[in-house]
Amino acid sequence: MTDPTAFGYGDFRFSWGDHICAIFDDHEQQMEVMVPFMVQGLRAKQRCVWVGPTASCELFRNRLAHLGGDLPTLETSGQLVVMSDLEYYLEEGLFEPARTMQLLRTFLRDSQAQGYHTMRVTGDVSWILQDRIDVEIWTQWETALNDALVGEPMVVVCQYDRRQVSGAVVVSALQTHPFVILGDVIHANPFYVPTETTPAEIT
Repeated sequence: MTDPTAFGYGDFRFSWGDHICAIFDDHEQQMEVMVPFMVQGLRAKQRCVWVGPTASCELFRNRLAHLGGDLPTLETSGQLVVMSDLEYYLEEGLFEPARTMQLLRTFLRDSQAQGYHTMRVTGDVSWILQDRIDVEIWTQWETALNDALVGEPMVVVCQYDRRQVSGAVVVSALQTHPFVILGDVIHANPFYVPTETTPAEIT
């Protein structure tokens, strides 16, 4: 039987409600870790949501298809969702945290209505550099996401490409995620600042 909380890469097991940061050096490293994560979720009959720029989405689709994934069936059933980062994070070019949070909650409600009681979500946030988002706003978003995930039947992995985000954003990512993937190794994050000391609220 497929372990529903196996990450899919290595022997790491997550808990529902976990918020994980993944920092990669290149696309090959990213796919090596993240495709197994999604495949494991699909095999466990979980809804899997991939958010990213066009290049990231296409590469993910190609890797999944190469492994034998029936993409048309998976997407038609609603088990697999591949979504543009601009559609998920931005509205008319602006990042509105409350809107993105509501969309995440809608995904979960819709998932459960379709019979997928748990959900894996991963977002490639390479758009941040191009749109030059205020780091403080992004830190508040990631911090609020920690609170929002508590007790929820989903796990969220935020993907950062070192080449596509600033050093300040990487520092923010390390401060706001309890777990971190550096390259191909998953760690408890020693740089994480617990939510209680960095309160943020997004409704």
